[in-house]
Amino acid sequence: MATTTSSPPLESRTHYWRRVLRPLFWWLLLVLVLYGIRTHQRWMEQTRLIFTASVNGRSDYYSSSATLDGKTAFSGQLVSLGNHKFTVTHPKGVTYTTNLFIWYGGHNFGKIDLPRAKGTLVVTANPPAPRLTIRGPEFSVTLTNSTGISSTVPTDEYLVEARDRYWENSQIVYVSENAPNTVVIAPKLGALQLSCNQSEATFRLVRGNDEIVESGDFPATIVGLPTGAYNLVSFHHKRRWDVRSEVKSGATNQIQVEFRYGNAVLETKPPGASVTGSDGHFFGTTPLKLAELQPGTWRFVLRLDNYETVATALDIKADETTSVSTNLISQSYTGAMRAARKSMDTADYDSALESLGNALRANPDDPVASALVNEAAGLRLIRHAEELGKTGDYIGGGVDLKLALNYLPDNGRAKQMAADFRQREPEQRERMRIERLGRGEKIFESILRGYSDSALFDGFQFKTTKPVLEVHSAIIEAMREQTGFFRYTSDKSPAPETFEIQATQEFQTVLATSSGRRNIIIVGARVKDDETQILYKVLEYKTEAQIKFSIGNLIGAPAAVNYVPLHSSKVPNMSEKNRAQLNEGISNVTARIQFALGQTNPPTVIK
Repeated sequence: MATTTSSPPLESRTHYWRRVLRPLFWWLLLVLVLYGIRTHQRWMEQTRLIFTASVNGRSDYYSSSATLDGKTAFSGQLVSLGNHKFTVTHPKGVTYTTNLFIWYGGHNFGKIDLPRAKGTLVVTANPPAPRLTIRGPEFSVTLTNSTGISSTVPTDEYLVEARDRYWENSQIVYVSENAPNTVVIAPKLGALQLSCNQSEATFRLVRGNDEIVESGDFPATIVGLPTGAYNLVSFHHKRRWDVRSEVKSGATNQIQVEFRYGNAVLETKPPGASVTGSDGHFFGTTPLKLAELQPGTWRFVLRLDNYETVATALDIKADETTSVSTNLISQSYTGAMRAARKSMDTADYDSALESLGNALRANPDDPVASALVNEAAGLRLIRHAEELGKTGDYIGGGVDLKLALNYLPDNGRAKQMAADFRQREPEQRERMRIERLGRGEKIFESILRGYSDSALFDGFQFKTTKPVLEVHSAIIEAMREQTGFFRYTSDKSPAPETFEIQATQEFQTVLATSSGRRNIIIVGARVKDDETQILYKVLEYKTEAQIKFSIGNLIGAPAAVNYVPLHSSKVPNMSEKNRAQLNEGISNVTARIQFALGQTNPPTVIK
């Protein structure tokens, strides 16, 4: 069956076209959107903020700063569309602020010239400043005798200085915009009124680290001094006087300087000593008067050649004269005293006395040296007494102790020793008596021990009341008349109240050779207070040749001989000549001694 074709309904066609055109529409819309975005981007590239900043037309004065919506902004930067707040600031300019709406395209503010910021500077000076200076980069002023200033000035840092003769004040202040900035200069000042009791006096006012504030002559009044401590140094004829003072605010402090002097007189014996101070200053030579000395202790050194240096201190008082007189001590004296004390320390009293003698010759009547002489002499006698006591000589020691107590009357040691020695003197006197009785015999025996053949010959003894010295002199005189030639081999006093005489007589042949010898030994001693003992021996010798068959022996004159004692034990067949020599020697010596003593009685034979 055949069908009839009919056209689609209208609603279907619309749907068809919608379906066909929709992709085209979306494509077109996308193209438009893309174009719009690209156009926006191009226009936004041109949406920039353009500006420059200056202050009073000076763009290079300082760097300015800008913000957009509170964030840092700079000229030529991209900005977003919409409402914004734009601010330009400068440290020394008035801040510029504006609200703006940003659309596409450049926004050129051009040159933003900020007015210079200003503030009020108030400076107050009390008391008025003789010179007031205000200095800043754009403002400067100098005022004299000014109480201050109040002025509108560009904001900045300012140096405010106020100066006077004795003080200065310096402050740094920053003047801010639209605000009063105040500087107050109000130094605390006082004054000093200076006076002095001496004319021709000068002063120097010092502060801090030796800063000289003022100097000049007295009297003086110094005003406008800052408060604080000052040192006033005053001078008068090279004298210095220092005083500290405190300057108080609004007050006049008075300082009265008084140079009060004392005098000094220095004398020495001998005169002519140089006088120097402790600082080495030379004042002159003694006798010396020094004037205008400041009160206090003054130290001087006195020097004179060959004398000890003397240091002295004088307490100088105002309006008074202080005198000192010094006996200078010679260096020979002090040297001798040092030597004496050194000897005293070592108990060398002899050297000490010698040195003390030198000291007293240099400084006669010196009490110190005289006292040391007594001490040294006394101690020397005490020591000698001790030595005598050790040998049993208490009598001699007692004499020394008696003398020692004359020098040292309070010496307990000497007193005790003297008492002990007195108790032992009787014992010593008895011992001395016995020793005295045998003194001559002891000496005689001691001498005879030197002659090996002395025992072969007899000894003889005389006694007399004559003193020993008289007997000795008389015997020597009598022996001179002895025939023949005597040669004395000894003539001395071996002990107190004694003497010994030894002599030799040589017998010669016709040819001047020895034919014999005679030795004479005489000893005298005082054995009692009224008795002197004389002991003597005569030793006779013959010669015999050492060489029997020599020519000399054959002619009776041998050159080399031996001496043979003329005694029967040595010469059994003694010749008449030998006997005559033996008898002659004894009789001659005995006769001479008898003649010296004035006696005729024969001697006593002793063995």
